[in-house]
Formats: sequence, C-alpha cells, structure tokens
Amino acid sequence: MRRKHLAAVIIGCLFGSSVFADPNTQIRYDLTDLGPGRWEYTYEVSNINLAVPIEEFTIWFDYGLYQNLLITTPDPPAGNWDEIVWQPEPLLWDDGGYDAIARNHSIGVGENVHGFSVSFDWVGQGEPGPQHYEIVNPVTYNTIVSGYTVPEPLTVLLLGMGALIVHVRLKS
Repeated sequence: MRRKHLAAVIIGCLFGSSVFADPNTQIRYDLTDLGPGRWEYTYEVSNINLAVPIEEFTIWFDYGLYQNLLITTPDPPAGNWDEIVWQPEPLLWDDGGYDAIARNHSIGVGENVHGFSVSFDWVGQGEPGPQHYEIVNPVTYNTIVSGYTVPEPLTVLLLGMGALIVHVRLKS
C-alpha cells in the first residue's frame, strides 16, 4: 500500500501540480540554501484564470518551523508592491506571514509576477517545502481563493527522481 501511495504522490507532483493549488491561481517557489539554517523562498505569482486581478496575496509561515522572516524582494517587483512580514509568535503559537498588495499594477488573467522573496531561519526537519497561500480582496480582506505553493518544475523533477530512487531501493 505504501508503494502505491508513494507512486501517486510522485505522479501528482510531476504531472499535476494543481493538487497543491487552486486551478485559477498558482504560486510557485524556488528554494535557495543561504547557509547554516538560513533559506530563501523566491515566488512567482500567476493568475491563470481568476475572474478578478490579483491585488493582494498572503503566504503563511508555520509556527515552529520558521523564524526571523526578512523581505528580500528586488526591484522590480518590489517597487510595484507594498510588502510586509510578521514573525511567528511563540507565546500565541501563531503563524507568521508575508503579504504583498499591489500599488499600481495587479496581476490580470494570464499574467504572472516573479521575484517576491523572503529569507528565513528554518527550524524544521529536512528542507522547507510547500506553504499555504491566500489571494485576498484588499478592500474587504476576504479570501478569494487559497491553495499551496508548488516548487518550480526543476525542483519537482529532482524531488520526483529522489523519491523514485528511494522507491527502487525499498523494492530491492
């Protein structure tokens, strides 16, 4: 049973990244190891088929896994977006977050913006992975859609190959 589940996860990651995301939006990430325990996510936000432009989005950083969040977005896109981070709160066991709101150019259907970046200390096991995100209405603050970030295609391919190697070794 484990092998079938593992195969389904690999196939889902390689060919159907929409398993993690809303079909109308997608936030991909590239992960960079900056040194002992310090990492950086770089995000690409895409409006695949959302009826309204993406004017604001939030990405969540789980309490107990992330610390010392820092915005590292270059310009562009930093000059076109107001960005903020808040730290995970240990006393309240509350997640941290990264939020970006468009100043003058939102993300319309078929458009994407690449380069949003956040560095952080990783205190979890292994490497950081997908995160929960929300596309937010900046007037009402209601969540329009939500999903999970997905790795860039090369990262997915490497993860899939690693999982395949583990699967082959378990089978032997």
